[in-house]
Amino acid sequence: MGVGYAMGTVCALSRRGRALLGSEASSPALRTEGPDPLIRPAQYHLLLLPDGSWDAVECLAAMIRRRATVPTVIVDVSAVHRLTIDALAILVRKAMRLHSVGGEMLLAGPHPAVRKLILRTATGSLLPAYAGSAAAVRALAQDGRTWHRTNLASVRGALFTDSSVVHGC
Repeated sequence: MGVGYAMGTVCALSRRGRALLGSEASSPALRTEGPDPLIRPAQYHLLLLPDGSWDAVECLAAMIRRRATVPTVIVDVSAVHRLTIDALAILVRKAMRLHSVGGEMLLAGPHPAVRKLILRTATGSLLPAYAGSAAAVRALAQDGRTWHRTNLASVRGALFTDSSVVHGC
């Protein structure tokens, strides 16, 4: 799979990340893990997933790992008619990783088959689905802030510091 879809991809983390913050968090934007609480910026990446193949999803995950600058990612899956369980597992792992840095992943525009897979696998709490990217941004804005789309970094982002590399993406 090529990475031609990468330029139009934007990711957004959902407000569900608040549940991970604990009851002591005074603001949904605060991340209380680690020594210094961090403010989660009201910014998101919007990324397009061109199909549900394992290769495409793995490349999307690699792009987030390498070039994300904010922990909130909205993935437009409106072009995905089918998603394999293996591809879903990659999305779930990436959503868990985003949660670990105070963010989340939201899905925008899933087809009924993709919604059904998420429902059957009980992964909706990690991968909340919305009718489209505008609906996902409205869900983010329920924290009272105005959210802005931001581009992926043109070079390696600083959000994730691991050195794992996926070849071919």
